[in-house]
Amino acid sequence: MTETKLRTLSAAAFALAVLAGIAEGAVSVAAIHAQQGIDGELVTQMVLRGLVFAAALACAWYLVAGRRWAWWALLAGLGVLGLASMVVPMAADLAGGASWYYTLGGDVSPAMPAIRVLHIAFVVAGVVTMLRPGVRLSLDGAGRPDRTAAA
Repeated sequence: MTETKLRTLSAAAFALAVLAGIAEGAVSVAAIHAQQGIDGELVTQMVLRGLVFAAALACAWYLVAGRRWAWWALLAGLGVLGLASMVVPMAADLAGGASWYYTLGGDVSPAMPAIRVLHIAFVVAGVVTMLRPGVRLSLDGAGRPDRTAAA
């Protein structure tokens, strides 16, 4: 598979992760709305998530174009911080004796465990694909002669 196709595959995985994140948010908001209504804090969280998702989609778009900064932004933003923000609390719940169903959000909705697993799987697939050496070498700036060596 060519580097361009791998970058596109990685970006598609990140786009699918964003869709799964939107689905998670929609299911959570529906459950919260049904229980207690919508308040300012929930609206703020929804706006922040929307901005993060928009930035992730923009970075995925620029990854396809071969932009190195987008590669780094996706790796740090979704691959490290985003994944940790999902997995660390789940690990803590499991360590505390919670069931997998509860840990994956089954108490919010029966659909939530499947959505959350897909969300995590798409992020991991995007990261694994973009970490291939050929992908990194195909990004803008790769293969340029070292300026310090010429001096």
